[in-house]
Amino acid sequence: MTRRNAFDHLRQTPQQPISIIPRAQEKKRDNRTWDQTHPVISYYIPAPFEEQAKDIRAVILALSQQHMTTITSVAIAFVSYSLTHVRQGKLRIMAQPNPRGRKMTVTWEESSEGWPQKIHPPVMPGKKQKIKEFYLGFRWGRDMDRQIKALADQSIAVGEIVVFLLSYAITAHKKGHLRLKEETVVVAQKVSATW
Repeated sequence: MTRRNAFDHLRQTPQQPISIIPRAQEKKRDNRTWDQTHPVISYYIPAPFEEQAKDIRAVILALSQQHMTTITSVAIAFVSYSLTHVRQGKLRIMAQPNPRGRKMTVTWEESSEGWPQKIHPPVMPGKKQKIKEFYLGFRWGRDMDRQIKALADQSIAVGEIVVFLLSYAITAHKKGHLRLKEETVVVAQKVSATW
């Protein structure tokens, strides 16, 4: 049996080596129905609570890695714990308006007698840098979202409620009042004949 050179076909039709290598194909996710049925629900976090929210996010990430689960499942466990305590009356949410965030409403009235009013020039603050907004997002259900929004009223931001509920549950977890239990989850995969 004679030996054959693997590169004989290249000598007959010379080509650049780069043209021989097949191009990598971009893999696209064909089925996004799960993403559509389980959307991420995001909450705007007010500026005074950003650092606390970042710490909460880091704690939830660490706990999800420790328990080999998703961030959302840890967040759901914490928020459902806090919401249960709200329903039982063990946890109360009291609104305290921020005095710097208040604005006055002005109405008018006619006056036949009065003094001339002097209008002072406005105080122009220095140029403010645009601050990047911070959001927390989880894939919990619409029911939990409705419960959280029901706790917030006109004076409290929904993101502030989320930070409060999560920090309450994290504090309970650190004190040992709340334990996370791992449970096995059966994941069904669809097998097809084609690759």
